[in-house]
Amino acid sequence: MIDLLVLPILGAAGYVLYRRSRTASAERTGMLRPCEDLLAEPVHGRDPTGFGTLAGRFLNLPVEIRIIPEALAFRRLPQLWLSVSVHHPMGVRGTIDVLRRVVGAEFYAPADNLPERYDVPEGWPGETLVRGSRSAEPILDRASAAVATILAEPRVKEVLLTPRGIRIVSQLCQGDRGAYLLLRENRFPVTRIGPEHLRPMLTRATELVWSLTGEGTVHGSEAPPARAAA
Repeated sequence: MIDLLVLPILGAAGYVLYRRSRTASAERTGMLRPCEDLLAEPVHGRDPTGFGTLAGRFLNLPVEIRIIPEALAFRRLPQLWLSVSVHHPMGVRGTIDVLRRVVGAEFYAPADNLPERYDVPEGWPGETLVRGSRSAEPILDRASAAVATILAEPRVKEVLLTPRGIRIVSQLCQGDRGAYLLLRENRFPVTRIGPEHLRPMLTRATELVWSLTGEGTVHGSEAPPARAAA
């Protein structure tokens, strides 16, 4: 008799967990949908982690936006990162990866696989690691002033420069403390990313590309939406 009474309770609890999981999955997939009007030819996708992706063109440059959930790190809340990449030939050789506040959980960054460690340029913030390929000093010298401006934003975690384009990764939010302490779960409070948050990152990324290639100029800190510009 006791088992028969418990079964409906277990079934109801399972249904609640199922609905909660479906809701969380839908929220992760749709986090970037409010930003699609920033891009020309927007294409939505889904990362293997379950978070939505967004690709398109911003001011005629091909861009890709991803959301990166960080694995659990010792004695620190899990982080959610916003990644903006511009895929465009840079006309340079070599790779430079700039990381702030390295904790060993930056699985998405290639710094550990790059052979050289470079001195931090004057004017850059402390707690900065600069690694790169061999003989990458010219790209570091050319990018120094532009990267310093980007690193002035404290949420910026990484600036990656490669011959095929650049990437900027910044902190979106920290994980929920209660879920982390009690269940060791990555549960994040942000469910939507607004265009007002993404537009400045897209502008910084395109300005960095143009500063290195000399192909264009953005006047002011806020670039117009790509669809309007097109």
